[in-house]
Amino acid sequence: MKNELKTLSSRGQSLASNPARIDFELFAEASQNLYCPTTNPEGTFPLNIAENSISTSIIKDKLTAITQQNTMPDWVMKYTDLKGNPSVREDVAKFMDRHLCKCPIDPDSIAFSAGASAIIEVSSFVLANPGDVAVIPAPSYPMYTNDMGVKSKIERYDLNTHDYLDEIGSSAPVNPAMLQKAKEELENVGKCFKIFLITSPDNPTGCVYSEDQLNTLADWCMTNDVHMIVNEIYGLSLIDIDNDTIKNDYKEKTEFASFANVMRKKDSPYLHLWYAFSKDFAMSGLRLGLVHSLNESFIKAFENVNIPHMVSNYTQWMVGEMLKDDEFTKAYIDENKRRLNKSYLLVVKFLKKFDLPYIPSRGSLFIWADFSKFMKQDSDQGQEDLWLDIYRNTGVLLTPGMGFRHLRKGMFRIVFTAVPFEYLEVALGRLEGYLSD
Repeated sequence: MKNELKTLSSRGQSLASNPARIDFELFAEASQNLYCPTTNPEGTFPLNIAENSISTSIIKDKLTAITQQNTMPDWVMKYTDLKGNPSVREDVAKFMDRHLCKCPIDPDSIAFSAGASAIIEVSSFVLANPGDVAVIPAPSYPMYTNDMGVKSKIERYDLNTHDYLDEIGSSAPVNPAMLQKAKEELENVGKCFKIFLITSPDNPTGCVYSEDQLNTLADWCMTNDVHMIVNEIYGLSLIDIDNDTIKNDYKEKTEFASFANVMRKKDSPYLHLWYAFSKDFAMSGLRLGLVHSLNESFIKAFENVNIPHMVSNYTQWMVGEMLKDDEFTKAYIDENKRRLNKSYLLVVKFLKKFDLPYIPSRGSLFIWADFSKFMKQDSDQGQEDLWLDIYRNTGVLLTPGMGFRHLRKGMFRIVFTAVPFEYLEVALGRLEGYLSD
């Protein structure tokens, strides 16, 4: 291996030596030994990767029916528009209007890439120069570091807005004063604050940004020539905050608001939205992400660099046909939320039983919880030791706090949609046994 490394570029050597995420290798291991009540009752539960397994069967059945009942059009076998097939972009724009954004979306304002990661990579490549900085509220999705940094060379600045969970409740705690402070800190060391990136609902906290917040943050970004991007990849995976079991968790009734409405009112070249079908629609393996922007130059540049990242025409066709059936789409969104909330309530019950602090989620596929009282030492090593000990003793693999860039140690993300509800019950039973010892 050492001699082989020398044959690579410096970039290749770094990539060969450093995992993209600390939990990927264990995820691969756990995936080869999955729990099954009949064939593998001692198997594992990888609850660390944000996949929507609870609704996969619905989408699989729908797409299977589409391929069986429809003739594949000729355009699928040919090259198509670099932004995505025009007819499919029309289908997606109508879907965004009716269900995600609740406002008109011009099909020419959206472009497709092969999944959310490709959208992030291509967008950052077009919007910022190497060495420019993306400011991201912490804790936040670990893979933003690679998606924006490996090829585009964008640096990540983690804006730590709080230390303890009870400081923020379930409302996103970001304001313009924090952005101004970050800008000044970066300018003092010769850095350019070029991108402000938020996820709503947030990963990993499940917080959402109100429309007032989005407006205020957008105004600051526009005034300071900073590109503001909102990732709405969990925009339809929302928690029922009025449920009797959990309604007291929510001091404020903040609801999800799509950034598209702010973009439409302000019509600024500095405002952009990301979405992908991997989470809400349980199709992470089909790789279809999109960017929506009213900046025509950005969309043109995106189109010209997007060639290596284009979505398979076959995938585009299937998704377009699915979205044409608006009755199915609406029914699916409602059923997905029902299943999502059932699993969420089960995890909340478990956390409350052990008095584990958590951020009440308003949306997403996971919950962010504080296991620090079970650490033997308050450090990165103590956090990693607890994470590994839980996995080795229970087979339950959580996402560790490392990589989310938050200062608080002992935080873990639990993906409650990664396995069917009945399997989640078994996984939480094993965790109960571990924490009770």
